[in-house]
Amino acid sequence: MSKELIQDIKQPKRRLAEILPGGGRASEAASAAPVRRPRRRTTGWLIIVVLIILLPLVYFVSQTLAEAVVTVKPKQAILTLDDTLAVVARPVDAAVLTGAKIGYETMTVQATDSVAVTATEKKTVALRASGQITVFNRYSSRPQKLIANTRFEAPSGKIYRIKDEIIIPGYELVDSKLKPGEFVVTVYADKAGAEYNGEVKDLTIPGFKGEPRYDKITARGLTSMTGGFAGERLTIPDSVKDAAEKELSSRLESSLAEEARAGLPDGFVTFPETKFIKLQSRVKEGPADNGNLTLELDGELATLIFSRQELSRNLATRHLTDYDGAEVAIANFDELTVSLLDRGSFDPASSREARLNFTGEARVVWQFDLAVLKRALAGASKNDYQAIFLKFPSIASAEVSIQPPWLKRFPADPGKITIKVDQ
Repeated sequence: MSKELIQDIKQPKRRLAEILPGGGRASEAASAAPVRRPRRRTTGWLIIVVLIILLPLVYFVSQTLAEAVVTVKPKQAILTLDDTLAVVARPVDAAVLTGAKIGYETMTVQATDSVAVTATEKKTVALRASGQITVFNRYSSRPQKLIANTRFEAPSGKIYRIKDEIIIPGYELVDSKLKPGEFVVTVYADKAGAEYNGEVKDLTIPGFKGEPRYDKITARGLTSMTGGFAGERLTIPDSVKDAAEKELSSRLESSLAEEARAGLPDGFVTFPETKFIKLQSRVKEGPADNGNLTLELDGELATLIFSRQELSRNLATRHLTDYDGAEVAIANFDELTVSLLDRGSFDPASSREARLNFTGEARVVWQFDLAVLKRALAGASKNDYQAIFLKFPSIASAEVSIQPPWLKRFPADPGKITIKVDQ
């Protein structure tokens, strides 16, 4: 009979409950509980998706609201002036505008004012008709001078004269066609009398008869001739007329000055000393309301105007040893004392040269192109703007403010960058 070894004896399997103390009740309870599955890790992915959506939106909103303000202080210098400059009328050859010479232009404005004045005196008067004509220069491309009292003859043989010397511009060739030079001037009848009143069409200059200029320098009536009278009529007493003229003169001079200010071209400057005003009064023909007479006053203001840039550069060259010809502008021309030497003999209609004296403290401000600076800053990092300003030597210092404050760059749109110049 075969023997069974101990290792060959198979023990019956027992449950875990029979082995563990307490009969395995806790284990049975644990095994009976439902098994919990681990949660899916979706929170991290959700955050990533939200960021992907929000970041471009935040960037878009930031760029929409983005703006930058740059306060710039340009380079400046003070000039102590006591300078006399020679100035010449344009047009002039460029070779003439060298050294101390400055070019100027003459701007002219005209206006008329009137007032009704009571006529209480009866006088025998002799009044000359007057009106405006346009003088044409088809003779030369160079300006032509007509002396004071030059006569103009109407087809009827009546003579009208100018009071002062005039300069008629030369003709131009435009598209191979001759465009005559033109000059508008007031003429006065050679004699008193109502027969000189009325329209005047073509006029010639008797003094040019027998010369080529006779057919080439002519005139045409621009307004009717009025005011001519010879005989007895009610007039305005001298004292009343003088008071009325004084009132009109004050109003008219203010009106002319305002018109000159409004008409001054950009980039030009003028000075009180270079302004000349002419006033001419006349009593309008025929009674006004209530039997009064109308006193009219014609005014003309002629002023010399100068390029701000040209004047500023000239004075900077004279006083700044390190000036390199950069763009500069004198910011306080209105605070300087400017005198026109020999003003008493200067005529803005005929004179071609003059001398101006400048005295005072002139503040010179270096210029720069705002549009170029904006384009250079657009989209630049905050860390780079100092290097950008170094490319503009006319700028002494600058302060930058970018909104919203978390932005690290200037707006990409130059239109959202504001440049404030602190002078």
